Amino acid sequence: MNRKYVDLHLHIDGSLNIAWMYERAKKRKVIPEDMPFTAYYKTIIPDGEDIEAVFKRFDVPLAIMQCEEDIHDACYELLKEICRDNVIYAELRFAPQLHTREGLSQEDALRAAIRGINDAMDDYPIKANILVALMHQGDSAAVNEKENMESLLLAEKYLGKGVCGLDLAGFENNCDLNEYAPLFMLAREKSIPFTIHAGEMGNAENVHKALMMGADRIGHGINAVSDEKILAELVKTQIPLEICATSNLYFGYTYASHPIHELLRRGCKIVICTDDMSFVLNNMAYEFNMLNKVGISDDMLDQFTLNAIAEAFISDEEKEKLRKQLKVNTND
Repeated sequence: MNRKYVDLHLHIDGSLNIAWMYERAKKRKVIPEDMPFTAYYKTIIPDGEDIEAVFKRFDVPLAIMQCEEDIHDACYELLKEICRDNVIYAELRFAPQLHTREGLSQEDALRAAIRGINDAMDDYPIKANILVALMHQGDSAAVNEKENMESLLLAEKYLGKGVCGLDLAGFENNCDLNEYAPLFMLAREKSIPFTIHAGEMGNAENVHKALMMGADRIGHGINAVSDEKILAELVKTQIPLEICATSNLYFGYTYASHPIHELLRRGCKIVICTDDMSFVLNNMAYEFNMLNKVGISDDMLDQFTLNAIAEAFISDEEKEKLRKQLKVNTND
């Protein structure tokens, strides 16, 4: 079957084309020009599965993406790649505050990312938007409160102009998720849709907190399986979980033991996503194939795509266009 896909949870800095990243890292002197590819690869996929090793993977891509050219090109190359993988729509997570080390403003960085996406959409049959990611950056939300507020206001300014919503990313357990509630209360007042990473590294209670903050979707949410009341909340509200199964293998799961099976059995709404393609070496087809191998039916996989279209932060008209593309696919 020649499936088409919709990916709602895809981090730009964790999904750069690996060959492009290697050449650009040498050009920007992020790595030595004579570094062999095998040695470079170990810098982006370091040994170890502890949390420090997981977040260290972002060092190289973030060091590269500090000028407008590289941000533009990174977004362009990523969309080109996922278009070839039959993705017809994607929401790309981008934290402008992480791209200001060499003089760019957050707005400079965001505008460069939007230009890269727009240029790719001109050249390839794919649609995409940016989710502006607010960040956990320390042991209190106050550590980067100013930067997060700036990101939120930029999301408002560019909403419908390349931006479709907000996210909260970073190390989930740095501080109490509720410390970010004022930001998302403001986002709701400004009618900015948002998703929140919760229940991936953190416990089920974080999923409850994200729901109480009004999240339209939950990033991961897999640890909700440990709490009956929170599972019931998810089933009742049908707030979708953005499941990234391959990414979650780093937390000790297999495809067969992944919480997706219990979440489905209980009636939660699921969308399937990739998360960080260059770190976990996946794409949407790989995710679907691996889940199919452990008993998730073709019909359910089709439903995941329909769920993703329904829950995308785009207009009803745009959603209908995506559904029509799927119908064409069915008739192939």
